Amino acid sequence: LGRRSSASRAFARARSQGSLHSSARDDERSAGNPTMSSPLVMCCSLCVVCAGALRPPASLLAADVRDTAPDEAAWGEKIEALAALPRGFRAGVARLEFSPRELPETSAKMNLGAITLDAPTDLFAGVYTKNRLCGAPVSLGRKLLARERPRVQAILANNKISNVRPGPGLGEACAETVGAAAKRALDLADDASVVPASTGVIGWALPVPEMVAAASLLKVEPGSARGVAEAMMTTDRYAKAARAELPNGASLVGLVKGAGMIEPNMGTMLCFVLTDANLPRAALQSALDRVVPGTFGSVGVDGDESTSDMCVLASSGAVDGVSSDAFEAALGDVLAQLAHHVVRNGEGTNHVLRVAVRGDESDAAARSLGRALVNGPLLKCAVAGDDPNVGRIVGKVGQILGARGKADLLDESSPCVVRLGGETIFENGFFRLDSEKEARLSSHMAAAR
Repeated sequence: LGRRSSASRAFARARSQGSLHSSARDDERSAGNPTMSSPLVMCCSLCVVCAGALRPPASLLAADVRDTAPDEAAWGEKIEALAALPRGFRAGVARLEFSPRELPETSAKMNLGAITLDAPTDLFAGVYTKNRLCGAPVSLGRKLLARERPRVQAILANNKISNVRPGPGLGEACAETVGAAAKRALDLADDASVVPASTGVIGWALPVPEMVAAASLLKVEPGSARGVAEAMMTTDRYAKAARAELPNGASLVGLVKGAGMIEPNMGTMLCFVLTDANLPRAALQSALDRVVPGTFGSVGVDGDESTSDMCVLASSGAVDGVSSDAFEAALGDVLAQLAHHVVRNGEGTNHVLRVAVRGDESDAAARSLGRALVNGPLLKCAVAGDDPNVGRIVGKVGQILGARGKADLLDESSPCVVRLGGETIFENGFFRLDSEKEARLSSHMAAAR
């Protein structure tokens, strides 16, 4: 873990914990080994090594965050470069004010962010939330995915209101009306589809007349999608983007927003991935399906699964000669970087707890154990207070193993080892603690602020 400058400390004010939990990691870092500088928060690490029956591949979240900045202004400049659009894409933003139907005596501001392609594409893939209470954009996105030829030419995102079950005849119809207005304003092809994305208050209705008026003013340009990354923020403290360069001059760019209701189960987070690499649609979807569980599917902030989570991928197909393997590696890298930023930007976050589980009976079992640890309220309280209350950690491990009928995994002959900050705290069925280690563990947590 690393320490922040006073400027970046001022940039990050928070009270709770975000988390990264992965099924495998090849290193545990101690408090004395600075490895990362982030504009927001640092990591304290926890490793649980179970019976050695299985060793999954290295986690996509093993690498630390790569792009950092000392303050908000510098980060804005960084985002401008990270969000540079691949060939065949344009972006733009419109803004509006409205009075919510649910609170007519108040006034609110909303942003509309548009990403367009120069021509419709069928190279479209996506994963959406599994929450049964899903928003209209999720339902419409699934319908697009089901089409043999989706003909996507735009992604249209709004903040402030998530368009989730606002009333009979409203959700999907409202999204389609706003999308049609944007389609006319941007002079898209007659057969083009607009992918809707909404985030914000759940249960409220979209202010359609005001959004249609704003959509009619949309203008898109090549260059950077920084404006869209900023426009879709809600409680986010900073915009988030990541990129990877591909063979033959192709590139892959990811934008994400999300700070609260972060417990993605995709099998309120919006992620747009843009590329000019020309690959079959099936290859894009397969890569996304394989990469998401180990990135966005392995993070959490508050344990509440959003109604609006989506990760959609569109390609202009402008560059040939990119292999599926190279593309998937780049996609995994970009989504892992974005996942790190979502956690570090979590509502109220001042610590990040990274949990690595190795040697469990399956990848799913390891992820379940990691998720149980990071979502434990008592452990979160301990971490917030820089208190190495290791009993809360090992106790939770015992709870999960007991529920599986594996209680003997913590006996004297057990191979289960638990480490915190590189220090062994439980081994061979007993805690391994002393006063000096307790002090080092407390310093490890305090240094992660």
